[in-house]
Amino acid sequence: MSGLARIFPIAGLLGDYGRADLRGDVQAGLTVAVMIIPQAIAYGLLAGVPPQVALYASLVPMSVYLLFGTCRELSVGPAALISLMTAQAILSVAPEVEDGSQLYVSLAVLLAMMVGVVQIGLGMLRLGIMVNLLSRPVVNGFMSAAALIIAASQLSLAMGIRLPHGDFFQVLGDALRAVPQAHFPTVVLTVLSMGALFAAKRFAPKAPAAFILVVVTTLASVGLDLQGMGITIVGPVDSGLPRLALPALPSVAMLEALVPHAIAIALVGFMESISVAKTYGFKHRYDVDANRELWAVGLGNLVGGLFGAYVSTGNISRTVVSAQAGVRTQLAAGFTAFVVLLTLLWFAPAFTYLPKPALAAIIIVAVSGIVDFGEPLRLLSFRNADAAGLAITFLATLVFGVEVGIVSGIGTAIALHLYRTSDPHIATLGRVPGTTHYRDIRRHPDARIDPDLIILRIDESLYFVNAPVLKDAIEHASNEHEDVPEGIILDFIAVNDVDATALEVLEQIADELREAGTRLVIVELSGPLHDIMEASGTLDHIGEENLFHSIADAVHSFGIGPEPTQEGQLPVEFRGH
Repeated sequence: MSGLARIFPIAGLLGDYGRADLRGDVQAGLTVAVMIIPQAIAYGLLAGVPPQVALYASLVPMSVYLLFGTCRELSVGPAALISLMTAQAILSVAPEVEDGSQLYVSLAVLLAMMVGVVQIGLGMLRLGIMVNLLSRPVVNGFMSAAALIIAASQLSLAMGIRLPHGDFFQVLGDALRAVPQAHFPTVVLTVLSMGALFAAKRFAPKAPAAFILVVVTTLASVGLDLQGMGITIVGPVDSGLPRLALPALPSVAMLEALVPHAIAIALVGFMESISVAKTYGFKHRYDVDANRELWAVGLGNLVGGLFGAYVSTGNISRTVVSAQAGVRTQLAAGFTAFVVLLTLLWFAPAFTYLPKPALAAIIIVAVSGIVDFGEPLRLLSFRNADAAGLAITFLATLVFGVEVGIVSGIGTAIALHLYRTSDPHIATLGRVPGTTHYRDIRRHPDARIDPDLIILRIDESLYFVNAPVLKDAIEHASNEHEDVPEGIILDFIAVNDVDATALEVLEQIADELREAGTRLVIVELSGPLHDIMEASGTLDHIGEENLFHSIADAVHSFGIGPEPTQEGQLPVEFRGH
């Protein structure tokens, strides 16, 4: 890779750029453009910022990402969940500030810059691996709950009434009690808009349904005077390009209060970006560098904030549309940005009469596809612990909010990992008749156990939580023998790592067995683990002479069993571990 391509990954793709690539990028860029404009305005409404600020977030961060990002399909810009978290962050820091006010916008822009700094910092520290702290079931529970919260946040606009802020259940309860007071024309417009979007999703999935809805409802708003009927509209939208300027700094107390929100938004935004970026990188066989993605998305937020944009991230739905439209390189984002630029220059005022219920419908329909009630049922059929993790994260997010939900999700994922690895599967192995292969006797009843040996396979790495379990298993197996076993063979084929506590436990096991007259043998010990055990002194307790490449070799060292070379053909029913 050339030096230029290391700085600007897109440079490595333009050397062989041809007419077919240009056609795919233009088509994908324009397709995403007609989708991102109505979405941006809708998500800006969700975030509480004016439409032009949302359009800035669709222009600047995307332009930065196309230069520095590594995913060819990723569409960067406003996203529903990040918009909701932005609104909640500002509401918690300054509950008295009004949506769209100068202070509100300053806080939103400053928050974008803080998120950018956090993401750049994480990228420079190469902490992209942090995304692995969230398991798929936990992410599913978090995203499903967040989608419901987002949908509930739009009930006020959808019903044409003012609802107080609160958690999901409070908002839902207030909305149900306020049904008799709902504004009928607003409800009708919302229902018709949602019906049209769902119908388009079902019968014309490739059509720019949201863009068409914006055009139709805006024309209807002007022609039928929907505002005169009591239906709220977007209002004046400023045209013109974003200007480079630092946001007005609030008080130090507000700045400090935004920090935990910025960290949470940075993590959630990156999670959404990298999950879809990795998916398409794997599908099309090119590398997506998680740390570079953090840096690229973070720089987009930092620069975007300097130009008056609020937080942006990789958007899943627009990325899917971009891929389906035939995107070839990140240059497609340039064509999308160009359309957004034209909109800001000449067409922004056209959105003045856009009805807000239509935007609420766009948001509700967009997040409806995120809710997955089938996943918990599927997990319950084979993985109860993962189903529990999903449920815990789902309920924590609904009850306590998005930021508590993401923290509980990380905590739940770590707790589930500790739970799964705290009680490792330890199999007792026996020899398959006629071979030198050894298998779990519970799965292969015909496997033979030599009365003088105990052979155990540990199916997990060893660390401070589960190392005592191995010691207990060895003691239990030894106590079941009528006589003291001549040897205990541990198969380490599945052990990838050991910590200091596990090494100490292995030393204790080796010393106690030696005193009892039993020889401890380890097989299939990897090179890195051998180095660790040698450096720590653990091998001094076990003995280098008690390490073997295979169970057959180890068994034969006791003068038991056939020669290791006389393996024979392994029957089909014994080929699984």
